[in-house]
Amino acid sequence: MYKSTRITSEKVKAIVDAHYEPGRQDRCKLWVYRNIVRKELGISERTFFRCLSRATDDNNKVNTHQLELNFL
Repeated sequence: MYKSTRITSEKVKAIVDAHYEPGRQDRCKLWVYRNIVRKELGISERTFFRCLSRATDDNNKVNTHQLELNFL
């Protein structure tokens, strides 16, 4: 992944964490995109949701380049 893509994903995740409220219908992720992210970062809606999925995938990603030994 490019460095700029990773930085954008981190910015999007920080903005969503600050403004998204799960219980409120008027503060959904789409509202965050339309009112905050689009004005600040100028990215499309599809890119916004991709960035959100990348931010969660990076935390759960396992390093496949290193050998892992499991002893029983």
